[in-house]
Amino acid sequence: MPVVEISLDGLMPSRPDITVQWRQAPVTIAILVVSVMVFGLMGLLGDAAVLDWLAFNKVEFNGRRFELVSPGAEYWRYVSPALIHFGLMHILFNGLWIWEFGFRLELRLGSVFMLNLFIAGAVGGNLLQSWWSGPSIFGGLSGVVYALMGCLWVLWRWRPGFVPIATPAIFTFMWIWLVVGFTGILKWVGLGSIANGAHLGGLLVGIATGIIIARLFSVRG
Repeated sequence: MPVVEISLDGLMPSRPDITVQWRQAPVTIAILVVSVMVFGLMGLLGDAAVLDWLAFNKVEFNGRRFELVSPGAEYWRYVSPALIHFGLMHILFNGLWIWEFGFRLELRLGSVFMLNLFIAGAVGGNLLQSWWSGPSIFGGLSGVVYALMGCLWVLWRWRPGFVPIATPAIFTFMWIWLVVGFTGILKWVGLGSIANGAHLGGLLVGIATGIIIARLFSVRG
């Protein structure tokens, strides 16, 4: 019986070689590397030493107790909580989503765009989370993840094919995860507190960015 070879080229979105990806998505790689470095420092120096510098709210000693105060003029604190992770699974899952979404956006829209969306997503997510929960310690790239997802989702709906998507089902999962987070189930099953404000803030930033990009390229087209 003859053997028939079927090529899947062109049928499925593919990624270039890993070494090429590193050169094509330097901002995405830098976000992941810095996050891993911060996670490592938390293990070496202890959480308190790192949080003292990177947490959204500053820790100040007032008499006999500690207080969490606003970032004030320490502007890096509006971004830096995105680089903080509180466990191996936390950083692994966020890192995988950053790689999945960030690489695709950076490859299509460039590193400057990716850097700006990272900053905007982090700031938007951190500000809304701070308003949502009040003075507290929170962290993680999930707000940025939802900013990237929101931007990709809008582009997928309004400009199909503009940015290759592995499978649209990935959006369904992310929407379900967002909704489930608000129910409190994840905390109940032992996954800890979820920064829902950061997720929502990042998502709103991403959707707004996606609308702008979709309209901009629609006009150019």
